[in-house]
Amino acid sequence: MKRSIHAVCLFLPLLLSFCHGPEDKAITNSGSAEKWYKGNTHAHTVICGHADTGPAEVVHWYHDRGYHFLILSEHNHFINPDTVTLPDNPRADFILIPGEEVTGAQDIHTTAMNIGAYVAPGPQGPDKTTVIQAHVDSTRAQAGIPILNHPNFVSGAHATDILPVQRLHLFELYNGHPLVYNWGEHTTYHHVSTEAKWDSLLSSGMHIYGVSSDDAHIFQVFSADQSNPGRGWVMVRSDTLTPAAITDAMARGDFYASSGVILGEVKQSGDRYLLTIDTAATNRELDSPFLIGRRADETKTGYFIQFFGDQGRLLHEVEGLEATYTPQAGDAYVRAKITRRRRKGSLILEHYAWTQPVFEGTDF
Repeated sequence: MKRSIHAVCLFLPLLLSFCHGPEDKAITNSGSAEKWYKGNTHAHTVICGHADTGPAEVVHWYHDRGYHFLILSEHNHFINPDTVTLPDNPRADFILIPGEEVTGAQDIHTTAMNIGAYVAPGPQGPDKTTVIQAHVDSTRAQAGIPILNHPNFVSGAHATDILPVQRLHLFELYNGHPLVYNWGEHTTYHHVSTEAKWDSLLSSGMHIYGVSSDDAHIFQVFSADQSNPGRGWVMVRSDTLTPAAITDAMARGDFYASSGVILGEVKQSGDRYLLTIDTAATNRELDSPFLIGRRADETKTGYFIQFFGDQGRLLHEVEGLEATYTPQAGDAYVRAKITRRRRKGSLILEHYAWTQPVFEGTDF
């Protein structure tokens, strides 16, 4: 596998302590300047033309529900956060990060995170790779970080479209919009799941991290077929809550993606790591009326932790609240997926968390 200094420093967001040596070290907020911040990188307002709520009210929604940061990502429209009215007596631990949803041809959309001005979409062809590359280059020219949005929306982008793109390290693994087929279930466009695309990219040597967002448009009417807020977010580990610090943390993979599951701690000891689930925090999230979950194919409820490697191969699976895995020779990368499967009425629903890949050659 192709390696670099950059690759060796890219870790599962809860596993950054693995560089510190053999002693046990838990990655938690307690006793540390570093904290976990909940945020959404993709939300819309009436400015986009097909949402139902103004910027101030959208900001108010996330602020009042415990989020720490938000990007108002309008289609080819930059919103300066200084022009947005914050709630009365805003929390000190809530910020807006400037951004835009760069919207090009061929169903290619990209969040330009923490930019200083409008980002033009650039060339519209002749192929999807060219369009994505233009978004990446334009975003970075404005000192921002690009996130490729919803590759399974309409014709979207296949792994073969994404793989040649340079300097792209973030994409939406999960998007809460009902017209985004994260699981590859749409028959017209023949997408595989976003997880399968992720494993294909990682197995080909691309260092790319998975983001979760809600892509909210509708705040006035709530139902499963509406693009409502609160269905997907990221948990970012940072020592400060500023646009630059949050952006830098995501750029280096120091976060995890969630559609309802909250992680606890990971302890490093020698060549093993331990992953735990914060059940109290997860239950608070699952009590939210905004989460809808995915209908499960399985009937057994509980928590399930899976570790995946090259080509999406299942490396280890545990039922319960914690799991350990010892990386083996030949594990090109390792990523974890945590599933909460629960009964709700007559349905069994799943909610998830996804950690970022740790690559072969990393000091576990």
